[in-house]
Amino acid sequence: MIAREVAATVAARREETAAPTPQRVIPDGCNVGVVLRVALGANAVLALVALASQAHWPGAWGRFLELSAIVQPALLMTLLAWCGLRRFLPEASVATQRLLAWVAPAACAAAALLLAGPFGVELAATPQVAVLLIALAGGVVAQHYFELRERAFSPAVTEARFQALQSRIRPHFFFNSLNAVLAVVRSDPARAERMLEAVAELFRAVMGDVRKLVPLEQELDLCRRYVEIEQTRLGDRLQVEWDIGAVHPRARVPQLLLQPVIENAIRYGAERQAGDCRIVVRVRQLGFRLEIFVSNPMAKDPLQREGNQISLANIRGRLALIYDLEGELTTRVRHDRFELTMSIPVEKRANA
Repeated sequence: MIAREVAATVAARREETAAPTPQRVIPDGCNVGVVLRVALGANAVLALVALASQAHWPGAWGRFLELSAIVQPALLMTLLAWCGLRRFLPEASVATQRLLAWVAPAACAAAALLLAGPFGVELAATPQVAVLLIALAGGVVAQHYFELRERAFSPAVTEARFQALQSRIRPHFFFNSLNAVLAVVRSDPARAERMLEAVAELFRAVMGDVRKLVPLEQELDLCRRYVEIEQTRLGDRLQVEWDIGAVHPRARVPQLLLQPVIENAIRYGAERQAGDCRIVVRVRQLGFRLEIFVSNPMAKDPLQREGNQISLANIRGRLALIYDLEGELTTRVRHDRFELTMSIPVEKRANA
């Protein structure tokens, strides 16, 4: 009996390790991906209900509009409620968060029914109690779906962390860095010390959580340290032009977001160029979005360009894991230069 309980406990812990319970299980009503999925799902169910209740298309369309007068305001209020609860709710247990996420659609549906009454909008064929029960069931289904989805992505985030060790900071980069330190350790001990500190900072960042949000200035400082190391190896022909605009002082970005992009620019640009290589890094805040632009000379070798695309696919995967549909990455070739643009929401808080 005891052995069976121990085995069950071990199995439960193993399952929790493979797919850990997220600390925030309330759907993010401010996320574009969540909004689209909930809106499409709710309206699809609404259309099926309308078609099932009416035999002809005109009647079904009228029924759809009638139900929409209640459902659409309730849907909007639910998304706003989820957004506010996820961001401003004090620390609460997972069970409490689930309960709030389930009840929010029903409460918003009740509010929509009360607001619609004075305007003469009524659901003649559907009791109000049924509407509230359907809203409650919808909240349970939606919350459970998004929690399972976040659980499913947890192993992928762990895998992405190991990909960071292999694809962002190349193993031979550390050997090159150490050789560069040895080259200046006698002639310029202070510079060698700074380079060793930079290598240590890169090690610390790579071994950290790839989902961690850090201040933008901290990420830029890490990139400048990386460039200083590469300039020691490649010489004065590697020039990086930093154009950092006005950004919210508390803006945060995922750790190692910009560094692998600059590494790609050096790896597939400066290392393949015989002459000077100028890399442009521009950061701008446009409203509630942060735009990062990197431009570098384009590699001529098709195989090298293909390898660059593989590295960019890893970066796109990280953006999708962290920001869902709100993270964007676009590339283009213009005037023999490779241009990359990333756009992400401005984050002002760190992940828990």
